[in-house]
Amino acid sequence: MKKAAVLATLGVALLAAQAHAQTSVTVSGTVDAYAGSMHLGGATRQNRVESGGLSTPQINFDGVEDLGGGMKAEFALGMFLRTDTGAGGRFDNDPLFGRRAFAGLKTDWGTVRLGRQTSNSFLNMLRTNSLGDSAAFSPVFLHTFRNAIGQGAQFLSPGAPPASRTLTGALGTTDSAWNNALGYVSPTAGGVTVSALYAPGEVAGVGNRKELSVFYANGPLNLALAVDRFGAGAVPPSGPAAAALQSQTSVQVSGAYAFDFARVSAGYFNHKRDYASVVDDRISTVHLGASLPVGPGALLLQTAHSRQSPSVGSTTKRTTTTLAYDYNFSRRTDAYVLYMNDRFASLASGNSLVVGIRHRF
Repeated sequence: MKKAAVLATLGVALLAAQAHAQTSVTVSGTVDAYAGSMHLGGATRQNRVESGGLSTPQINFDGVEDLGGGMKAEFALGMFLRTDTGAGGRFDNDPLFGRRAFAGLKTDWGTVRLGRQTSNSFLNMLRTNSLGDSAAFSPVFLHTFRNAIGQGAQFLSPGAPPASRTLTGALGTTDSAWNNALGYVSPTAGGVTVSALYAPGEVAGVGNRKELSVFYANGPLNLALAVDRFGAGAVPPSGPAAAALQSQTSVQVSGAYAFDFARVSAGYFNHKRDYASVVDDRISTVHLGASLPVGPGALLLQTAHSRQSPSVGSTTKRTTTTLAYDYNFSRRTDAYVLYMNDRFASLASGNSLVVGIRHRF
C-alpha cells in the first residue's frame, strides 16, 4: 500500500510539473523475445528462449521544454530490460539507465548534453546496418560492440575456450554509451551533422575518451565517419589485462543507399590497441548488408569478417553471416525468422535458427 501511495503521489507531482512548465514528455519502448537453437562456431549447441532478437528491449522517457527565444531544454532516460526473465538491464550490473541518461540545451547553434550518452560511432553503425540494433544477430554489432549475453568475454581470442568465446561477448572495444560525457550535436546543414563527445576518466589511471563524427543524409544516401580515442584503462579489453592497455584508436567508415528494389549498406571498422608491456594488436572488421522488401515484410542479409592481427604472432579470423525475414503485422508489431552462420578460425562452423516477435510502443 505504501509503495502504491508513493507511486500515485509521484504521478500526480509529475503531471502537475508538466502542466506548470509546459514540458512535453513521451514514453516509448520495445519488447522483443525469440526462441530457437543457438550454435556458435566451436561451441556447444543450446536451445533457449532469449531477449532481444532484432532489438534490445528498452523503455525510454524523453522530455522537451520550450524556454523561448529559440532555446529548448531536453532530457532523456533510457533503460534496458530482459524480456525472457523480466530482469532489468542487458546483463547483471548494467546501470539502471544503461541506454542513456542526460540533460541538455538546444539552440540554433546546436545541442549540448551532459550525462551518459550513446556514442556516435554506435549511432552511425545503426544507421548503416541492415539488421539495425540487433545485438544478438547483427554480425557487425557482434564483432564491434559489447552485448547483452556473455559481455566482456573474448570474441577473437584463440586461447579462450569456446564457452567464453560467445558472439555476444564481442570484441569488448566499447560499450554503446559513455558515462560522464559532454556531447555536442551541430545543426544539420546540407545534410551534414557533426557530433563530438568527450568523457573524462575521473579515476586515477583511467584515460579520457574523445570522439568526432560526421554523418551525411541526403535522400537515399547515408554516409558516416567516426574517430574515437580512448586513454589507458578507458575501454574494456578483449585481450591482455586492462592495466596494460595504454590507448585505443578506432576509425569507422560506413554508408548505405536505398535503391527502388533494396537498401544496401557497407562499412569498415579499425581498432588499434597499444599496450605497455605486451604485444600491440589491430582489429579490423568489414561488413556488407542489404534489406529487400518482400511481401508485407523485408528480407534482411548481412555478413561481417573480422581479423585480429597482433604485432607479433598469428592472425585470428572470424566470419558471421545472418539471413532473416521480418514480417510486419502492423506498424508496431512484427515477427521474424532468422538463420545465422558463425565461423571462427579453424573450429567447426556453428549454425543458429530462431523465431521471434517484437512490439514497439
